[in-house]
Amino acid sequence: MAKVRDIVSAIEKVAPLQLQEDYDNAGYQVGNPDSEVTRVISCLDVTESTIDKAIGFGAQLIVSHHPLLFRPIKRLTPSNYIGRTIIKAIQNGITIYAAHTNLDNAYNGVNYRMAEKLKLTNVKPLAPLPAEKLQGIDNAEQVGSGVIGQLPTPCNCNQLIEKVKEVFKCECIRTNLDMLSSSADDLNNNLDALSCCNRMIKTVALCGGSGADFIGDAERQKADAYLTGEIGYHRFFGHDGILLIEAGHFETEQYTRDLLKDIITSALPEIEVSVVK
Repeated sequence: MAKVRDIVSAIEKVAPLQLQEDYDNAGYQVGNPDSEVTRVISCLDVTESTIDKAIGFGAQLIVSHHPLLFRPIKRLTPSNYIGRTIIKAIQNGITIYAAHTNLDNAYNGVNYRMAEKLKLTNVKPLAPLPAEKLQGIDNAEQVGSGVIGQLPTPCNCNQLIEKVKEVFKCECIRTNLDMLSSSADDLNNNLDALSCCNRMIKTVALCGGSGADFIGDAERQKADAYLTGEIGYHRFFGHDGILLIEAGHFETEQYTRDLLKDIITSALPEIEVSVVK
């Protein structure tokens, strides 16, 4: 029978822990690497409800994207949801593991999955990682923060925005569309063209989650548009040469749950994986 460490090994083969950012806390959160596993829950976040679903499914392991333990805790009591979640997991013999920025930065990780959903081609890293993080890493040239690629067919700003809304299932997004500068040729002296932004989009950069720090990288690599989950109000200003799209943290990372399932079942097809929506 497979053990927790076997599943973790499959995940870390794709997303080694050395690829995580220095501020992160990916890896084991709670539990025993030597526990036997037949069923797994994959999710974005671990909450009390997630533990209940794991218990109902008969899962011995939860694999999440976001770490339950991100900042140090001083006491373990039922006074908050983190304490209650950890206590319930331990009481029910459930191990919790997180693949966070190591999976973001990995080749064929979170950002590559986003690019796949948008059907981007010639995909490559947006911001390469420091050399010390890449020692011994396979496909090191394809590892980094965010990705950049080309749309199969160029489109205008509004068409890309509608595509993002469709692919990532978001009813409301924020952009800097009204701030974009356009030449007279772009506008064809028609004020209505400004609102629909006729400039053509071919090269798209993206980063799941909170990716505002990589707007500059997208600009330096001449991206026509940059998509991420969170930007923040003031960081929209001063970028009139690129379309910025903020689609939501959850929305941009939602396919990570399926990615984790695919990694596990590809390596260990006998393991049942339930994706928590």
